[in-house]
Amino acid sequence: MEVTSESEIEQLENNNDESTSKSSNNYFDLELIRGSQNPITKNIPFKVIITPKISSPKTQIIWNTSSVFTLEKDHPEFVSLSKDQTYTYSVTLKPQKEGTYHISTNVVSWQFDSNKSASVGYNITLNKSLVVQPVDTFYIVFLVLFILAIVAIAGLAVFLIKKSINILTKKVKIWLTPPI
Repeated sequence: MEVTSESEIEQLENNNDESTSKSSNNYFDLELIRGSQNPITKNIPFKVIITPKISSPKTQIIWNTSSVFTLEKDHPEFVSLSKDQTYTYSVTLKPQKEGTYHISTNVVSWQFDSNKSASVGYNITLNKSLVVQPVDTFYIVFLVLFILAIVAIAGLAVFLIKKSINILTKKVKIWLTPPI
């Protein structure tokens, strides 16, 4: 089978938004969006928005990543797409090692006479702490709120322990006091 794709692909890498990459050809409009990284699990969500320009009852969505990532898909590999509809599919990447990596999504429409394909990619850089660079404001805000919540819980625990000790001390004094 022949794989057909337009020779001039309009690739808009990291245009105004640093977390978005777009690609367009005669068959598909694709947009790859990186979501905000989870500060606790270090998971990085990605979603691809597909707008097909042809109807395709059997379309394959292939995520290409380095072996450094553990990939969890929220969709089947083969889907059915209708012309001019918009579809969104998501994955979550769990990084294992620092570095700069290329994440891409290939969309292949399996046709009787020839296959139609398009792809979109995104470069991602991780530091030693496996944090996406540059750091998102959501990541920083969530991390600060998480630390404040831990401090508040620790403060509440100290307060409750102190109150419990005071109450138990009074009860123990009464219990240990001999009757008159």
